[in-house]
Amino acid sequence: MAGLQTPLLAALLLLALALQAAEAGPYGANVEDSVCCHHHVRHPLPHRLVKGFHWTSDSCRRPGVVLLTLRDRKICADPRAHWVRRVLQKLDG
Repeated sequence: MAGLQTPLLAALLLLALALQAAEAGPYGANVEDSVCCHHHVRHPLPHRLVKGFHWTSDSCRRPGVVLLTLRDRKICADPRAHWVRRVLQKLDG
């Protein structure tokens, strides 16, 4: 019986840690705000290929803007880059 308690305790501990990690960080109840960029695109995209955008969550480690292309691809970009600011200005106005 004692040989079964140790693996069971270890499994419960791992389950508790996994549940805690699932609720931490930017992946909370608001699904739209849960997108974070891990890498930014390195080359500029022509503004004519971008149909929309949304900002990443404030809780993300790296600020970013997600550009939505005409082919429905989502591409992370650095909002401080000059070309990204130009694309956002064209989309806004």
